[in-house]
Amino acid sequence: MKKPKKSKRFEYNLKVVLKVREIYEKLEKEKFAEAQRKYREELEREQKMKDYEMQQQRTLKSGLQGSIDFASIMHRQNFLKKYKQDVVEQENKTKEADQHKEEQRERLVKSMKDRKILEKDREHKKDAWKRLMDREATKFLDEIATAKHFQKMTERKLDEAKRSAS
Repeated sequence: MKKPKKSKRFEYNLKVVLKVREIYEKLEKEKFAEAQRKYREELEREQKMKDYEMQQQRTLKSGLQGSIDFASIMHRQNFLKKYKQDVVEQENKTKEADQHKEEQRERLVKSMKDRKILEKDREHKKDAWKRLMDREATKFLDEIATAKHFQKMTERKLDEAKRSAS
């Protein structure tokens, strides 16, 4: 780690990188929110399709109990088979959306970690800078105190020399 420099204000040398990481994290949050929204839409669409399929199966069963129209029953049976395939396709779309959401979550977590690492580094460097500035202030005050002490010593010696001369 580089030694901190003396300056009036703390200046973080990776400020631009930190700003870029913050922007990147914000973009990843937006992408994750979009992936979540898309997953919820696909899940809702899947649930509606399954509900509709169940309703059609109940209708088919009730049709079997009443008057039997073989063509109508076969037509409904074929429709349900095709609709079942559509439901399976929708389940696959939902799984893909869930996978995409999880991948996006991982990217978001990584970007958050990257930003937090830089923030910790900034805090450590700021603490080191504060310690340096405190040492410099203490050193300056010590120099002033030492100078005052020597000034008083020389004044005392001059006074003593004047007294002994008189």
